[in-house]
Amino acid sequence: MPDPVDLLLITWNRRHYAEKTIANLLADPADFRLYCWDNASEDGTADLIASLDDPRIVVKHFSRKNLKQKVPCLWFFEMAESDVIGKVDDDILLPHGWIERIAPMVRAEPRFGMVGCWVFMEDDWDEELAQQRSMSIGGFSIQPSIGFAGCAFLCRTAHARRYAVLTDSGIPLNRTRMTLDGLVHGCALPVLFAHHMDDPRSPHYVGGGLDRPDASLTARNHGFRDEAAYAAWIARDARRACAADYASDLRDLRIVNRWGRVGRRVVVLRKRVLGSSSRGGRR
Repeated sequence: MPDPVDLLLITWNRRHYAEKTIANLLADPADFRLYCWDNASEDGTADLIASLDDPRIVVKHFSRKNLKQKVPCLWFFEMAESDVIGKVDDDILLPHGWIERIAPMVRAEPRFGMVGCWVFMEDDWDEELAQQRSMSIGGFSIQPSIGFAGCAFLCRTAHARRYAVLTDSGIPLNRTRMTLDGLVHGCALPVLFAHHMDDPRSPHYVGGGLDRPDASLTARNHGFRDEAAYAAWIARDARRACAADYASDLRDLRIVNRWGRVGRRVVVLRKRVLGSSSRGGRR
């Protein structure tokens, strides 16, 4: 029997989402070990974490300050005992059975990088288009993505340790280098639908404006102030993710990696002439 996968959940002042995410995760009978990291929450999230009673929760870490994602992730990469690890955002409802589907994929095929679920709305998914863009690797099907988001995924622990980087933005994995080295990220097929509660279109969305401290980091990083405009942007991003041409995006990535700013100008000009197949992905 393979080891249980190790999962990391990082949270900060998001009890309204975290309690739903954790309850849903622990309701899944899957065999996993959960590492919880609280980033000095002051809204009761730390109390929630402290109160959890499930033998699959192996570590509850309470930071004295908000260390964002870099420090908790790098800590987890080294602490993890399994050959397969994963990360679950504190505002994601995952479908039961996702671990049993994805863990065998990444264990069997070393060419897989980060493999996960579709984290946009189910209505955003275009099955026909996804099948056209799908790829088969080692007998498994995946919708490959250069810009795969790290909201809910599994990958080999060895890959995470090899490609760990010291970045202050998002999950500290050099996904570009992973892709250039031949690893493929994306959504497992048949598709697994996760639910992103912090999407303004979600019935679980808290609201209260995008200027609140715990509002979506993606929204704040892109300068959104209007929730309707942010929701529309997410929907467009989902369509781009479905329509992305992996071979074309990979070629563009190689051009930019080799030629830097000149390469970026070439890519922009080519897309203006031929039409864009932008890479989807958020957070």
